[in-house]
Amino acid sequence: MHLALAVRRGHARVAATLAAASIQALIFAATASAELPNSPAAAEPGSSKADDAPPPTLLGDMGELRSAMAPYGFTFGLVETSEVLGNFTGGVRRGAIYEGRTDANLQLDLRTEYKWPGVVFARAYQIHGRGLTASNLLNLNTASGIEALASTRLFELWYEHYLNDWLRIRIGQQAADQEFAISTNSALFINATFGWPTLPAIALPSGGPAYPLGTPAVRARFDPSNEVALLAGVFNGDPAGPGPGAPQVRDPSGTSFRIGDGVLAMFEAQYNPGHSKENGTYRLGAWFHSERFADQRFDTAGRSLADPLSTGNPRMLGNNYSIYGIVDQPLIREKEGDAGLSGFLRLAGAPGDRNLVDFYFDTGLVYKGPFGRGDDSVGIGFAYARVGDSARGLDRDTAFFTHSRPGRARRCWRLAIRLR
Repeated sequence: MHLALAVRRGHARVAATLAAASIQALIFAATASAELPNSPAAAEPGSSKADDAPPPTLLGDMGELRSAMAPYGFTFGLVETSEVLGNFTGGVRRGAIYEGRTDANLQLDLRTEYKWPGVVFARAYQIHGRGLTASNLLNLNTASGIEALASTRLFELWYEHYLNDWLRIRIGQQAADQEFAISTNSALFINATFGWPTLPAIALPSGGPAYPLGTPAVRARFDPSNEVALLAGVFNGDPAGPGPGAPQVRDPSGTSFRIGDGVLAMFEAQYNPGHSKENGTYRLGAWFHSERFADQRFDTAGRSLADPLSTGNPRMLGNNYSIYGIVDQPLIREKEGDAGLSGFLRLAGAPGDRNLVDFYFDTGLVYKGPFGRGDDSVGIGFAYARVGDSARGLDRDTAFFTHSRPGRARRCWRLAIRLR
């Protein structure tokens, strides 16, 4: 369980967090973030619409440098985020940690001066400090969305070609969590699970193509109308590749550019009636992984892996898959501006015989403009991840053969409250 309270004004935020994992961890936190010119979080990379213009930036026009670069299609972004988190009780150890991330990105829009229907985008991180989940909690739902091993790494490097107004192809190093399985309203919360959900983060090799690991991929986007968008992506199946050690250690710089580790195929349909912010956005998606996955309970002979007579080698099952749905729904709209109350809901399921987590959902409410300012938001969110039947069965088997109590929690859930 996780309870978080955070405050954010403009581009600086201070957070106080009270949290508990399934092992009853109590957490406090303070977070600060500063955005320098044009973060891609403010506008979709590749977008040239006037209403997607970034908000005012910390350094302004940088001595007219930004305005001079703009006609040639160059956009530079730099974001620094720093956090102090800690747990008073619970976890495997107590204490406070500092972690931070510098996000640098550069976009070249060839549709401007060069009259070529393409966009080039590069993004890199400098990650410093250490994460609370890895250091103190060891829980399923990572405490912070920026937690990763300290490193300087490439995240994205891709080219997107606009074949026409309704079809574009992107090729290069990409991350699925930038477009797939994401709720726009849940982005308010700093907890990792409200970004890339816990289910694929645990089910997929190396956590899937998601922060901080990108991988070679091809993505197509088809917009048959301004209400409907269809996305399909084919990613290398394991961003870091197999081997000992943590995935981020196996690919410490983000430049392995691996292929041949199986195929992860992702599909998502998006529907926004009337192409209007006053209506909801509905997403239905699925992913399929071509590689074999270990059974969570039984060995190659059909015995429980906890049985002293077990071979110790889990039965391998062909492929893996998941289906998910997302709703971002305005509930109450103010008469002026974008102020109002919105809700979100995400559901995902996967087979329990080959996945530690077989069901996930999160939901919440976000109110924009509670103090009469468009930059202010307040929200409450809840996330739940259920450990699958096979994994729980292995725990029961372990308790039977060792005459002990099951050691794994059946579920992991998180409640987050945020004021921005």
